[in-house]
Amino acid sequence: MVKRLLIGVVVLLLLGGSFVGLTVMGVVPDVAGLKPMLGLADPAAGEGSEAAQAPPPPPPPDYGPDPVFMRLPQFAIPVIAEGQAGRHLNLSLRLHVDPDSRADVTRAIPRLTDVILTGLVQKMPELIPAPGRLDLPAMKAVLNGQVTRAMGDGPVHDVLIDGAYIR
Repeated sequence: MVKRLLIGVVVLLLLGGSFVGLTVMGVVPDVAGLKPMLGLADPAAGEGSEAAQAPPPPPPPDYGPDPVFMRLPQFAIPVIAEGQAGRHLNLSLRLHVDPDSRADVTRAIPRLTDVILTGLVQKMPELIPAPGRLDLPAMKAVLNGQVTRAMGDGPVHDVLIDGAYIR
């Protein structure tokens, strides 16, 4: 008799604990009013004065105008070693452009293409320190320097390398 009573009490405690746990997690609706008793009541559903005292959400940050990117035509730059072009560097670039200078940069794309191609052909042995390795930070510095020299400081903010691989 005592065993049955003990088993019954354990089963009731398990069922009650499960009901409270499922109610707190929101799986079972709070029909017994357990959340306010446990201090888990939703403040918006409670008193209006607490909700009115909450600070307003901060305004969204202003990041300025959206950036403007212009894609350059893909480059195929010969890698000249010991007087022979055995491999080629395929390069895809984008320019981060000032929105007000977009038309000027569009008109200057042929000149920029020439400056970039000429400069990279000259600097290519320095940009490949080991066979199959490409020094991308150095290449980006060379590209930014060439574009700044050709266009000045204002119109182009940065040169972005989309893809670079050696064949």
